[in-house]
Amino acid sequence: MKILKFGGTSVGNPERMHQVAKIVTGDPEDKIIVLSALSGTTNALVTIGEKLGEGKPEEAAAHIEDLFNHYLEFHTGLLDTAEAQNKARQVIDHHFDSIRKLADTPFDELHSKELLAQGELLSTNLF
Repeated sequence: MKILKFGGTSVGNPERMHQVAKIVTGDPEDKIIVLSALSGTTNALVTIGEKLGEGKPEEAAAHIEDLFNHYLEFHTGLLDTAEAQNKARQVIDHHFDSIRKLADTPFDELHSKELLAQGELLSTNLF
């Protein structure tokens, strides 16, 4: 069994994610695939967490919407069919609902870890 880990640059744009898919499906051996967050996502989530920790929810909300719009653009470039794009949109909406809920609660270290995990969860579920 192979374990393949792809960093954020490897899944940083739709073309690169397609290249990762070719690598993953290129041989029949069983694999465990580990994906980082899309390029720039972790930094954006860190900024969101900092704003929430500083008690600046309006600024955090603006960063959340910027990141959300990035994912909306990403998924339309990643997927060709309306059906696939609709499924991806459901994934994106689900994770951003979670992010927005975190922004509406008192923010602590546990919430910070949950926030940062959303990047890897998003990229993995989109993949």
